[in-house]
Amino acid sequence: MTWTRGVVAVVIVAGIAALTLASLKPHPQPPQEITLAEAKKERIARTVSGAGHVQTAELVKVSSNITGELLSLTVKEGALVKRGQVLGQIDRRRYDAAYRAQLSSIRAGDADIKLETSQIQKLTDDLARAKKLKESNLASAADVQQAETLLAVEESRLESAKQRVDQSRAQAEDAHTALLQTTLLAPVSGTVLELDHRVGERVRGSDFAEDVVMLLGGLSSMEVKAEVGEHEVVHLAEGQDSEIELDAFPDQKFKGRVVAVAKNAVIKNPGTDAEVTSFAVRVALLDPPPQALPGMSAQVSIEAEAHDDAVTVPVQCVTVRENTGSKPEAGVPQPAGAQRPKLVKVVFVEKDGKVEQRSVRVGIAGKNAVEVLDGLKAGEHVVEGPYRVLARELKDGDRVAEKKKEQG
Repeated sequence: MTWTRGVVAVVIVAGIAALTLASLKPHPQPPQEITLAEAKKERIARTVSGAGHVQTAELVKVSSNITGELLSLTVKEGALVKRGQVLGQIDRRRYDAAYRAQLSSIRAGDADIKLETSQIQKLTDDLARAKKLKESNLASAADVQQAETLLAVEESRLESAKQRVDQSRAQAEDAHTALLQTTLLAPVSGTVLELDHRVGERVRGSDFAEDVVMLLGGLSSMEVKAEVGEHEVVHLAEGQDSEIELDAFPDQKFKGRVVAVAKNAVIKNPGTDAEVTSFAVRVALLDPPPQALPGMSAQVSIEAEAHDDAVTVPVQCVTVRENTGSKPEAGVPQPAGAQRPKLVKVVFVEKDGKVEQRSVRVGIAGKNAVEVLDGLKAGEHVVEGPYRVLARELKDGDRVAEKKKEQG
């Protein structure tokens, strides 16, 4: 009986010891829950974005070279006009009178020409008669010479009359042009952007300085003037394709093309912590909607560079870690001023429930994906998130489990 109790006591003590040892033995960490993304082979494009406003590519000044009172305006700012449409009227009375005066000069000159022509015909006949009489010794050589002189004088008078008529016609054309300029016509179809004169004001035009009455923006060609950052403008060039969104048309996208990249920077808040440097880029609307107007807000997305058949992963898959090869050994004193470990871009590749940290070299980045040039193959699965785990907690060789997607 005593022996049996001893055996039982030993078994109990051994069990307690085993349980104690088991509780003291370290347990493996449970796998971390992660989400995965597959590396794909696809086309990727570098996109440069900017915000700006719609403007007309064709800005036309409507003016007159004449001086006079502005009697009427038939349009207001913002009005749509068609080419040839009457926009306003300048007092035309003095120009109408000048034109009619030149027409009268032309008629008077034509009458002088007819008179001189008749006189020349008479003198020509007189000269012929004098020559016949001289042949019969009934007139002297002096009589013939006098007839020739009179004829030459009248021919000069006729030529002078013709020149005066030509001069009057030129002046009449000039007066007619000035008369036409009293009526302001739209040189292009477009929008009235600005009125610089009101009815009753005096337009003071001249051949040396035009007096602008209004500004027209042609609607046949429109563009977006946007601003992009100094780090992005280096990737832009004329002729690149673009996608344009107008705030007034939220559900539509329009095709565009870069037509100009400014060489001069726009610096805002210079000399302060909020200093921003940008460059203006003009993007033509290839097929502008009829309702698009200058001044509308717009955003442009310019395809600056594209690669076909590139290996890509979502942008959030690439994180930055210390280069373990350059990390100093523990316990080894470092000299003063020693550089910190170099940071490299890495991805975590999942295989058989574990992750492998790989350094990668990236190329261009699109809206949601980035190109991987080295370190990854298409078809491999990389950790996409959560961000906290990917950026800080995950280590090479860690066990992972893919988080099940919630059923919608």
